[in-house]
Amino acid sequence: MKTTLLEAVQKRFKTIENEPLYAVATLLDPRFKDRYFTSADSIKHAKDALTQEVEKMEVLQSRTTPEGAERVPENPHKAPRMEAQPDSSSSRKSSLKGLFEEILQEHDEERGASSTSTQVQIQTYLTEQTVPRSDSPFHYWGVNAIRFPTLAATAAKFLCAPCTSVDSERLFSAASNIVDARRNRLGGERAEMLIFLKKNLPLHLKL
Repeated sequence: MKTTLLEAVQKRFKTIENEPLYAVATLLDPRFKDRYFTSADSIKHAKDALTQEVEKMEVLQSRTTPEGAERVPENPHKAPRMEAQPDSSSSRKSSLKGLFEEILQEHDEERGASSTSTQVQIQTYLTEQTVPRSDSPFHYWGVNAIRFPTLAATAAKFLCAPCTSVDSERLFSAASNIVDARRNRLGGERAEMLIFLKKNLPLHLKL
């Protein structure tokens, strides 16, 4: 029985580490982080997915204030932009070209600073020691939200509780309706096929 159960788990969950949802949630759990991935490739894919999610969250936070208003980032040290001169068309073209290049340069600098901040947060978080298994990850992020603001916001997105357990309970009910006293000779493979058809055939018929 143990051998059969182990084979079933390996068959169904052998690609679980490559699923971005589960990989990012595991990295953001301070009890696990990247300590339990089975291969270097899985860790790399998980960190890449985490970096993308943190960058998305950083962009979202930079666009809005706590009141929901738009916020325009300003750099007090940047030089004033050139203005077009009205007396010459060639000078206007030159000024517009310079203004366009200046905007592009500012945009690249902002993206570079954002990327650096993201990498620093992720690297610092992952290099720290994991917390005990008995500790709450929500308490950890509540305490460390000041040190890792973007990571904490991303963790709140990925570590939220499932909205309901109805689907899993319905699956157990479907199994009990198929394997009952009148079908007590069904083998495991045949019962699995019937449950699969019960749950998935209506979805295909709708298409």
